[in-house]
Amino acid sequence: MYSPMGSVPADRPAPTSGVAPQALAPYAPPAVVFGAYNEDAAIGATVPFAAAAPSPRRFFGVSTDFGLPDGANLGLVVRPASWIRLHAAGGSNSANVGFGGGVTLIPYWFWHIGPSLTFEGGFCRMGDVNVVLRTFFQVPAWMKDYAQQAGYSYFNAHLGLEFGRGRVTGFVHVGGSYVDGTVRTPNPVCVQTSSTPCSGGAVSPDQTQLRLGEDAKVKVYTISGKAGIIVYFGGI
Repeated sequence: MYSPMGSVPADRPAPTSGVAPQALAPYAPPAVVFGAYNEDAAIGATVPFAAAAPSPRRFFGVSTDFGLPDGANLGLVVRPASWIRLHAAGGSNSANVGFGGGVTLIPYWFWHIGPSLTFEGGFCRMGDVNVVLRTFFQVPAWMKDYAQQAGYSYFNAHLGLEFGRGRVTGFVHVGGSYVDGTVRTPNPVCVQTSSTPCSGGAVSPDQTQLRLGEDAKVKVYTISGKAGIIVYFGGI
């Protein structure tokens, strides 16, 4: 059958430029996990995941506490690990300033509560004895006039509970203390006699007076405790 010049039979492929067509990559369906599209698996072969940055840990903090024989204190805290805490503080026992420090071990946390073991030591400078110190050291009535000034060093061993593992931690510690102190009597003390009874106010020349020639040393083992709060900074 005659066909017009230049026409191409319908069943003959059209001529090409001589370059073989490139083979297409086979279709790969996206990864599916339990019927849901898994975007991470689909791109994981070409885009590596960035390692998640760990949350900053809170190594440092400030603390405030109150107890005896320590007094009221404000300090700094260093926590190199979640189970150990180091602290140093300064404050007052209501008679004079003092300084102390120690270490607290928290072997295990039950959610946000943990038992603790604390060892610490410090000293309080010589100061006028007041009602707080007389009550704590249980000074006998006959000795109150002689215990006019006192200073001491102390060593505590406490069991306690810690509350809170986040930015704020509270604690309560109870245990025993060894106190090594010095008592002074800088002012003369009137000695009661039948002929010249002591009266209030200054000691008169005709009354019998007593002044201790040297400081008295006092060593005490006593029950002690403290409570406080710590606020950590840094981290999230």
